[in-house]
Amino acid sequence: MNENLKELIELPEDSLTSEDDELLVEELKKAELIMPIEVISTDDDESFEFKPLKISNPDNQEFIPVFSDEDELVKAHIEFEVINITSENLAEMISNDECFGIAINPFSKYSLAIPLNEFIKIFK
Repeated sequence: MNENLKELIELPEDSLTSEDDELLVEELKKAELIMPIEVISTDDDESFEFKPLKISNPDNQEFIPVFSDEDELVKAHIEFEVINITSENLAEMISNDECFGIAINPFSKYSLAIPLNEFIKIFK
């Protein structure tokens, strides 16, 4: 799952080329990600809604964490429900969110944080 995306994220930042950036964007466009969610019951208690889990960095900027595969999710020790979501559906779902951005594999040695407006622009 998302092997090419993961490989591109793991490239050393100082060696990235414009071609690597373009490949990363193309991989993001077709990625299926794993997103931790918080399940919320509605007033009638017969249906449920969910919202993305959020994490904060030391500057108190909120990010929606997503994971490229099960291995990365396991590393994070996340004890929430999760859903699989395409990156395009994720962009659509969070387009009006007030978070700073998304964080791919945030608890890994190699992670990628993308500001929300930049992430959404990929799909326009």
